[in-house]
Amino acid sequence: MTVLYIRVSSEGQNTARQEDELKNWAIKTGSTNTQTIIEKISGTVQARDRQFNKIFSIPDVKRVVVKSVDRLGRDTIDIMTTIRDLGEKGINVTITALNIDTLTPDGKVDIRVNFMLNMMAAVAQMDKDMIGERRDEGIAAAKKRDKNLPLSERTYKGRQHGATKTLDKLLAENKAVVKELKKDSPLSLRKIAAIGGCSVNTVQKVKRAILEAA
Repeated sequence: MTVLYIRVSSEGQNTARQEDELKNWAIKTGSTNTQTIIEKISGTVQARDRQFNKIFSIPDVKRVVVKSVDRLGRDTIDIMTTIRDLGEKGINVTITALNIDTLTPDGKVDIRVNFMLNMMAAVAQMDKDMIGERRDEGIAAAKKRDKNLPLSERTYKGRQHGATKTLDKLLAENKAVVKELKKDSPLSLRKIAAIGGCSVNTVQKVKRAILEAA
């Protein structure tokens, strides 16, 4: 069994082309039995809290095919831990953009590939951190620039009118999720999503809403 794993960050992104590419790759490299997992969620969410975690419970999985390293996540430790955990179960990870496998044909960890992936995972995390820093710097600069301007002329207006009502509505519609998130030792996002009967993405939104409302 080969699992084709596709992750994109937003709901609007189309995954059809990527799915076709991975399927064609899998077939050309000898996979006759495939299963596809597609999820639209930020890579900052750890693998164990995403649908990716289902791979560990699928019988007879021998390979996971992804397009690039950052599809596995945006945190170096999380990416390498995921690859290690898969390797310990004899599951090879194929990264098509690099044409590499994490395990050798005899099932051993490819040390050279592991080192390279460690470096690439670090780059993926650095890219994520830099995006966050640029966003924060941009907001700070806009606030400074707009300080003496009327609201209608500001480039950064902060939370728009009606946003609070939207947050309140989100919290009201997901009371079970709110209850779980507010516990001293909350469960994983995936388990909370199961309890609340919603997606992990919704749990993330509720979590952010709780922080904003605090």
